[in-house]
Amino acid sequence: MGPRLVELARSPVGLENLEGSTHEASGENPVCGDRLRFAAHVDEGVLDRLRFRATACPACVAVASCASLVFDGAAWPLTGIEAALQRAVDERGGLTRFEQHALRLVVDVLQRLAAV
Repeated sequence: MGPRLVELARSPVGLENLEGSTHEASGENPVCGDRLRFAAHVDEGVLDRLRFRATACPACVAVASCASLVFDGAAWPLTGIEAALQRAVDERGGLTRFEQHALRLVVDVLQRLAAV
């Protein structure tokens, strides 16, 4: 994991409950046990706030933090989730091949969130 992702794992952005959420979605990686839940507040076609809760590895927490940074204030419904998140992760130093599961889980849960 790149150094800027390590920093996000140590000091996550968006790791909190969201009162008054309008959309929620969760997912789990059955192999490693990572669990992730996103909550969003959407108002007038804008994702005001994206927050998450996780019982997960540091890579998953870091990627979920990237999602909060990237998608807070984004147009709703979200589009281009995977490409935008991959770009944000790469800009912060990227993931090793052993950490790619974190990106897949976060993208999966965000796509579920956007479909709600």
